[in-house]
Amino acid sequence: MDLLVYLANGALVIAYFLADRAPHLASLAIALVICVTFDRMAQRQAVFAPSRYGPEAVKASRMPRTAQAITVGALALWLLATWSYRSLVPLIGALMWAGGLTALLVMPQQRWSLLWSTKAYLILYSLAVLAFRFYLLQTTLLSPEQLADVFGGAEPAARVLAQNTGTFATIGSWLLWVILPAGFFGLLLQNWLAQPMSLVGPLQGAQEVLATLRTRGNGDQIPGS
Repeated sequence: MDLLVYLANGALVIAYFLADRAPHLASLAIALVICVTFDRMAQRQAVFAPSRYGPEAVKASRMPRTAQAITVGALALWLLATWSYRSLVPLIGALMWAGGLTALLVMPQQRWSLLWSTKAYLILYSLAVLAFRFYLLQTTLLSPEQLADVFGGAEPAARVLAQNTGTFATIGSWLLWVILPAGFFGLLLQNWLAQPMSLVGPLQGAQEVLATLRTRGNGDQIPGS
């Protein structure tokens, strides 16, 4: 009976952890897929050039890891900003990561520009989260007594501090919950409306990613070669 209780408690701890960290784990999985597929394709294309005497592509230099490093950096910054966050922000971030991956799959014409713009927007969003959390931390460290000399007493200082904190907290919440995510998905929608979907192979992007995952990038053909 004790063994069953220990097993049940262990299973519940794991289940609660996975449920609590589901947005972060989903973002981690999506970033890993981008890192081993689209980043690898972009890096291989960057160091390959058309052959002078044939259609084959020849390797120009050692393949860089710049695109993968940016993805890892964006993910690390995102996890740092939201790991201890208990609000809608981790879920919104996971949806942004998923939206970026979906855009890369269905918009091959914009793939390399979207590969940068989506990660840059996620970095910007992570910095906004860190700035908002730093502001909230600073407001908790301030006391009315410290501002009494500035505002002419502890009571006026407490009133001004509460009003400003509430105003900035509301603005920050709207910025993180609505404005920045709406701008990100608006960017994806604008790119989707500007480029027609491929009529020949609308699922070609997904098939290319699956082939890259199966072969682990070995022997990939360079897009456009």
